[in-house]
Formats: sequence, C-alpha cells, structure tokens
Amino acid sequence: MIPPDLRSYLAQLDERGWLARVKREVDPKWELAAVLMRLMPLGKAAIFERVNGSDFGVVGNVCVSRDMLALALNCGRDEVPRVWRDRTEKLIEPEIVSSGPVKEVVKTGEEARFTDLPIVFHSEKDAGPFITASVAIASDPETGRRNISFNRMQARDARETGIRSMPPQHLGLMYAKAEKQGRPLEVAVALGLHPIELCAAATSPAHGVDELAIAGALRGEPVQLVRCETIDAYVPAHAEMVLEGEILPERREREAPFGDFMQFYMPEVMSPVFRLKAITHRRGALYQDMQAGCDDDMHVLAPSREAQVFDALERAGIRVRAVSLLPTILGVAVSIHKQFEREGKNAAMVALGTYRWAKTCIVVDHDVDVYNYEDVLWAFTTRCRPDHGTFVVPEAMGFPRDNFHIHQSKMGIDATVPLGEWTEFERKSVPGAAELKLEEYLDGDRG
Repeated sequence: MIPPDLRSYLAQLDERGWLARVKREVDPKWELAAVLMRLMPLGKAAIFERVNGSDFGVVGNVCVSRDMLALALNCGRDEVPRVWRDRTEKLIEPEIVSSGPVKEVVKTGEEARFTDLPIVFHSEKDAGPFITASVAIASDPETGRRNISFNRMQARDARETGIRSMPPQHLGLMYAKAEKQGRPLEVAVALGLHPIELCAAATSPAHGVDELAIAGALRGEPVQLVRCETIDAYVPAHAEMVLEGEILPERREREAPFGDFMQFYMPEVMSPVFRLKAITHRRGALYQDMQAGCDDDMHVLAPSREAQVFDALERAGIRVRAVSLLPTILGVAVSIHKQFEREGKNAAMVALGTYRWAKTCIVVDHDVDVYNYEDVLWAFTTRCRPDHGTFVVPEAMGFPRDNFHIHQSKMGIDATVPLGEWTEFERKSVPGAAELKLEEYLDGDRG
C-alpha cells in the first residue's frame, strides 16, 4: 500500500534514517535553502521545526534520491520507468469526498495572508521569496477539464503573488481563454503533497488529461478530493495546505529573476497576478519547499519521461536494465544488456528521437549505475571509442526555451564494451565491500 499523504511518507523516510529534523531556528532568507543544499548529497529530507517569522514548519528534499523515488512508488530503483509505464496504461479518476485533513483549519478573506507562510529565498539574485512546490489546480474555461501543474509564485504582499503561467503550458493556455472572456481564472494551489502527486503534476500529457487520474493510476486507487471554500475547484484532501484564489485578467507585474532548473537565472518577465481568497490547512501543517534544478526537483520531473524512453527502447527490441535523466533531464543515460555490435548507437538514436528535450544520450553496459553520473563518466572514458562510438545530429528539435540554440542539436554516445569481449572489460571488485557495515569497524576508534 502507498500511504495517502506526505506525513505518512515522511514517517517511512524517518524509519530508514533518511529524514533530518532541524530544531534550531532558521531564516527563510537563504539559510534554510543552504541547509537543504548541504543535506542533498547525504540523501536526507528535512523538517525545519522553527522558521523565523512564521508559525509553520517547513519540509524539503522530500524526493532527493533515487531510493526515495522508488520508495514513493513502492518499487525497486531500476523498476521506476517500467512501473510508471505499466501502471499508467489505465488511469484512475479521482474520488470526491465530503471532507479531509486539509480542511482542519480554514481562513478566508483578510485572515488568509501570504505573509503568514515561511516563503523561502532560494538563490542570491532571486527577485524575492518564491513558492516553488506549488501545484496549481484549475479547470479549462471552455471544456471544464482539470489540469494540475507546477507554477512558481513570487511573493509580494499579504494577498498577492506573481504566478508563472504562460503558453504553451496548459495553465497559461487556460488563463488566456479566461482572459479573452474578460474574467479571472480560478486556481487552487496545493502544498505538501505525497511525491506521487508531485510527479504526476510534473508530467506533460495531452491537454485535457487529468494528472490526478495519472496519480490515481500510480497509486492503484483514486486520489481523494474535497471542494474548495471560495472557488469552484477540488483539491487533494490529504494536502498539508491549499491556497485558494484567482489569476486576474488584464494585469501583469514584474516577476523574476529566478534561479531555474538549469541552475541559471531566468530573466525578469511580466507575469500574471494571483490574488488570494482563502487558505485551508491541516493542524500543524508543514509548508513544502523545493529548490529548482536540484535533486529533489529532478526526481519529480524525471520518471514520466524515463518511462517514455524505456517504453520506446523495449519496443525496439533492446534489453534495458535502467534509464536515468539526471542530472538535468536534458540528458539520458541508458544501461543495456548488449545483444549485438553497435546496438549502443541504435539505443541512443531511439532515446534521442523519442524524448524531444534530450540533448545527449550515453549508452552503457548493465554493470554501470546510471543513477551515479561518476560511474557513467567512468564508462565513457574507459569504454567509448570516440571516432566510432559518437554521433551528432545537427539542427534537431530540443528544449524550447533556448535563445542561443544551445539545445537544438543532439549527441549520442556508445560507451558499451565490444561484443564478445567482456572478459577484457570486466570490472574489478572487492568481495564483501558492498555488504560491509562500516560503523561496526569505526565504533570505538580513538584514532
């Protein structure tokens, strides 16, 4: 069984030693983000119990490792793409319930204030604090079909934020329709969701496909939804908190710079404005934060796209061990059980042709850990023959936000062992090293 909410998932992390509890008071201006950054290489999520200026605690790094992602989906590390593909073949629509934990505290009108939230400053040159784990839920003004998506929100004052919502993203398309009709677009923003709902929100299905039905398929049961207090929308009943409001028509404000997922600053733009109408939350609610472009963000973005690549490779007859889109989701690493010479090139062409944003694809043997980029680079430097094992596709469609055409070509790399020569390239190993419990050797060591 997959737990229904973020709290149950955090308990699972705690049981495994993957959760840190920060009792010291921290400042949401850079200090909190800095602590999360230092915890990432350790594979640790964190709960900050005392945050300066707010009564809410903060949780971050909730999916900062591949092991956490596998735990959230209740499968093995290498099974994520296959499990995603198989479970989402039949979507499960959400279930409407009368109430839920997110309704334990309800604040409307002047009681609902952004200034009560511990909104985080992330990067040095960010224009201000940003809500980053914000999952926007809205319905198409013409079709009524629901969409959920990640949309950053720049805090301004007690009642308003900027909200990044521009076409071709689906929320931007819906806002454009509402604005053409001269009316606001009602939007609910959920914070503090289980990683399954976060991963579903990060997918890019056809317009009109409900991402909450994708989340239900991944769970194997419907996501429970409750009706909002002030707008015509339904939200996850087990969220930590929900911000109800509307995106105003015919109004734009300056938004950004913001340190985005490629670790660069997105320039200032004119973005729509979200006006708050209500906040509902659980008692003792945790405000969720996410650092754009870091491991937490990438593990949420990657699985649906890895599943797309995995499925295409299998359909091409390639025996796939694992697929990884880390560290930026603009590159693919694939490990295979090689069956014939030059199959690595074929696999790279399939991956690059299937996933439009992929700029590079490195294909390695089954003994290489594609979730460890050092291991992938080791294979590249020790097993790839550049004049035979690489190819470039010029002028190919890639990541669209690209003023300098850096992402509009592709490279494939075959870093697999020559067929039939495995004994010459077998990796050395130390028996027992992987299973050894190092703490048993260090306890009591006085140096």
